[in-house]
Amino acid sequence: MMYAAGKKQEIQKNRPIRKKWWLWMLTAIAVLSLVGIIFSSNPEPLELTDLSGGSKKNVIAKLGKPDEPWVIRDDEDDYYYMYPFGVTLLGNDEFVSEISLTYGEEGVQSNKVYSILGLTLGANFNDYIAQNPGVFQAPNLDLISQEGQRSRMYHDKQEDTILNLLTESDSIIGVRYVHYANSDESYTLDLANYIGNSVTEQQLMNELGITSTISGDAENTYYFGQTSMANWIKSDTKNDKIQEIMITDGRFFNIGGQRIGDSVEQATAALSNLISTTEEAGGVKVDTFELTVPNTLNDSIVAVRSFKGNIVSIQATSRSTYADSLLPLVEEEPPLVKETPPNTPTDTWPSLSLEQQIEFNQYFSEFSSVNFGTSPYIKDTAISSYSTDELIRFAIERNQKFGQDNSYSFNQENDSEMIMHQDLVAEVIDYFFGIQINHKSISGYTYKDEFYGWDAYRWAYMDSNLFSQVQRLLDNQDGTLTAEVGVFQDLNDYGYFASEDPDYLQAKSIRYQPQAAGSEASHFSYIGTVKAIIKKSETNDWIIIDYKVESMY
Repeated sequence: MMYAAGKKQEIQKNRPIRKKWWLWMLTAIAVLSLVGIIFSSNPEPLELTDLSGGSKKNVIAKLGKPDEPWVIRDDEDDYYYMYPFGVTLLGNDEFVSEISLTYGEEGVQSNKVYSILGLTLGANFNDYIAQNPGVFQAPNLDLISQEGQRSRMYHDKQEDTILNLLTESDSIIGVRYVHYANSDESYTLDLANYIGNSVTEQQLMNELGITSTISGDAENTYYFGQTSMANWIKSDTKNDKIQEIMITDGRFFNIGGQRIGDSVEQATAALSNLISTTEEAGGVKVDTFELTVPNTLNDSIVAVRSFKGNIVSIQATSRSTYADSLLPLVEEEPPLVKETPPNTPTDTWPSLSLEQQIEFNQYFSEFSSVNFGTSPYIKDTAISSYSTDELIRFAIERNQKFGQDNSYSFNQENDSEMIMHQDLVAEVIDYFFGIQINHKSISGYTYKDEFYGWDAYRWAYMDSNLFSQVQRLLDNQDGTLTAEVGVFQDLNDYGYFASEDPDYLQAKSIRYQPQAAGSEASHFSYIGTVKAIIKKSETNDWIIIDYKVESMY
């Protein structure tokens, strides 16, 4: 028992997920048996999250102070209490930061049943979901260990807490509820731990829940997270060493302890070793830091991009890869000077009505919301040169976010799979691009019997916090328009709303108002630019013929 306590104090705060993912359960198993006997004289479980954020005095009043062998630490800075009936608490005099629930030591009796967010040990998770629909949406991470134990991790943005739920054959065997800051979870979710390490695709799949992969001759790119292609990790093909990591979405993963939406002042204080500060277009500031992570093979360079004081992207690059990128480029022949055509494009945006401007903003948001065109392997930005895979992915993920409720459903023959009919995919591609495609399986989506299918655990995220604002709309005098588009991130957390919720619809509609008219514009974070060329189709609808992501942070 005291050995376990020592190990707790010696935990390295920077290590890969694979080395620390099951830490809290392994620590508990070292001192507690997985088979416990709980006798309950009170049918109502005692809800442990009521203690979260409260004082140590309140904990002792409700649970008592454990006997000395179970007090791992108790001083003026913090305490670490383990109770023989399976409850573990960490905190200080004024604040409970971590709560864990596992089976108690064999033979230990308790007259109480304990729960965390209504979850009790031994309960069937599927039954809980059936009885409490809508309580849990898709987890931020859903992982299965080699032993068959499943860990679902949920992040509550509003409370900034993490629920880590451990099941075996769908029976709940452990629950952990922690405040993100300074928790073991926050250290395991620090992606800087990967830089310089060799990690296989299967390991990344097991640890990050990779959603799609793009393989190249020199490097492989893996996308992960709840928004498609917003976060990625790159490895070289020779030895699988991680060279570069980028996060642009959500507040779940972090790099060097910093997350999207944090203040740049906080990042500067935490990362401390500032190399340079530069300004980019649109008021974006880039602060570059050196970061040393003890358990990695290489130091890294971290670029923190911010807009109006808030972080919009964080990129970590191994020092060697970063140095290579600074090598002088081979001089090329200067391009031939082309004569300016007689018909100079004119900006038509100011002449449009408010309704027309909102329609265009909504139109281009359908692309930015699913990160269309952000693949690093797209070189020719003409839509006719885009791969079929990119168009199919756009159609599926666009329907997931903007389609009708019946655009996808559970597979009646396999309830662990979601499906979407091929006609819905073809219709979207034809409508937005005027292109007919041959249906096929792509990374992350399997095509079979006229349906595209994907794992139900990924679910389908009904909304994206990314949206577009047209900045200029140039008439090219040849029947086409060139749209210069700013991509923004809505930093507000509206929680989960049904599509017909009036408060949600009102909050979302503000995104499409021209920025100067948006009353919530201060919550919009600029993250990139796009240039697109559109023209009228035979049905008089606008179709995209060229789409270039010029920058994305």
